[in-house]
Amino acid sequence: MTQVLANYEEQLANAKMPAGKKKVLTTALKLFANNGFHATTTAKIAKQAGVSEGTIYKYFSSKDDLLAKLLQPILIEIKNNFFSNLDYKTDLPSLISFIVTDRIHFIEVNFDFIRLIFQEILTGQLTDKSYQDFFSGHDGVLVKLQKLQATFPEINPKLTPPQLARIFIGPILTYVLQNKLLGLPVNDDDLDIIQKQILANLTLKY
Repeated sequence: MTQVLANYEEQLANAKMPAGKKKVLTTALKLFANNGFHATTTAKIAKQAGVSEGTIYKYFSSKDDLLAKLLQPILIEIKNNFFSNLDYKTDLPSLISFIVTDRIHFIEVNFDFIRLIFQEILTGQLTDKSYQDFFSGHDGVLVKLQKLQATFPEINPKLTPPQLARIFIGPILTYVLQNKLLGLPVNDDDLDIIQKQILANLTLKY
């Protein structure tokens, strides 16, 4: 059970909504995570939730709509967890080391959901507002990176928030995709190389 999944299941348990809708969401969440989106039919969701397929379509226009409704709050969970527990009192290299090692583990553990999110963005199932809030909302990723930039003067002040996001997310995500999706070999020193790349790009003067 992943951290994101556990947190979201708790939210669903406490949410005020019709019992049938809650059963559909909870069941679909587990089936999508364990079996994948395409291998999960609405008939399978209905059977395991103990409801009719008509109940699913009462609350969701399609299976894609059901997935989108699930992923929007999961985006918030991923954003909050990914950038939580950062100790800004430490030095920049140590902070980068923590982000790389701890957050790569976070992405790997929650990879099924993150892959689903990318699929839905690419197919247009997630609304622009969903991922714009994730990046540009009042507590979004770009705001958190600006805070990081303000805390450490050695970070090049000319770097924009989107550039900071690419510097951090690019090598981390590439490493995980290489390992989890493509099955390509990774080396023992890869994480150390990633940390040095991020530090060099953050502090590069141009």
